[in-house]
Amino acid sequence: MSGRDEPDRRMWGLPRPVWGAISMAAGVACLAGNHSIVRVVSDEVGGVETSALRFLWAIPFMIPWLLRERGAVVRTKRHGLHFVSAALTAVTTALLFLGLANLPLALATTLNFTAPLFTTVMAVVLLKERVDLARWAATVIGFCGVVIILRPGFVAFDPAVLLPIASAFTLSLWYFTLKRLGETESTATVTLYQTIWASLILTLLALPEWQTPSWTATFLSIAMGAMGTAAIFLMARAFELADASLVAPFDYARLPFIALIAFFAFGEVPGVFTVIGAVVIVGAAFYSARREARATPANAAARQGE
Repeated sequence: MSGRDEPDRRMWGLPRPVWGAISMAAGVACLAGNHSIVRVVSDEVGGVETSALRFLWAIPFMIPWLLRERGAVVRTKRHGLHFVSAALTAVTTALLFLGLANLPLALATTLNFTAPLFTTVMAVVLLKERVDLARWAATVIGFCGVVIILRPGFVAFDPAVLLPIASAFTLSLWYFTLKRLGETESTATVTLYQTIWASLILTLLALPEWQTPSWTATFLSIAMGAMGTAAIFLMARAFELADASLVAPFDYARLPFIALIAFFAFGEVPGVFTVIGAVVIVGAAFYSARREARATPANAAARQGE
């Protein structure tokens, strides 16, 4: 091993993949904190305004990024796709925040983890991709986890449970716009336009019932914007430092983070059926994601051979 190769393999004494895992875990912790604050702020100003404040406060935190890149991040020829992607971001965020405001935090987070399952279905419907039997089985099992949690016919139906599920569905659609944008746009450019357009859309949606937040809600919404922006940066950095197959599963650590915060901050204890359903959903989504990660290089090699 040459001395020149060493800096590429290690950072501050640790391998780059280890730093990637650390960065992803830190980003997930920030995201869990961001989502937990939603409960407090939305109690005062509502879920839609809370989601608008999250993106509005993120804009000032992006100014140093803009200055460092000398404005290069604003250059794009795909304004239409940026707008569509940001609109999906706005809808996804509003639905999730409304879910977090009206449901136990762990329950809302668990139901939102169905996004990878919806992605499998959308890949077949929109992209005509071939999905093997194992991934279909994992998808069906994952949705069985939703049934375990909701237990239709055995417990009273709460319409609020549809909010994080709908958020997961729109999130799966957003993945496809992000994939298209990633072909030509940098992470910084995508993040910038996502933040600007989403803040504008959500502010317009919140205006009819806009309330001036108290100082406490204002400071908490600033913290929410800071943690949300930090989460984006840390998670993007994680994917730069390590393979997606290594760092992506760390996103599921968001659930125990959320559960701990919900317990100590709000006294919430997830029910046994929520725990069982969470294990089923996360396990199925994790298996599907890992299988897709392993299949992608093989598919690319096959296309190259053709």
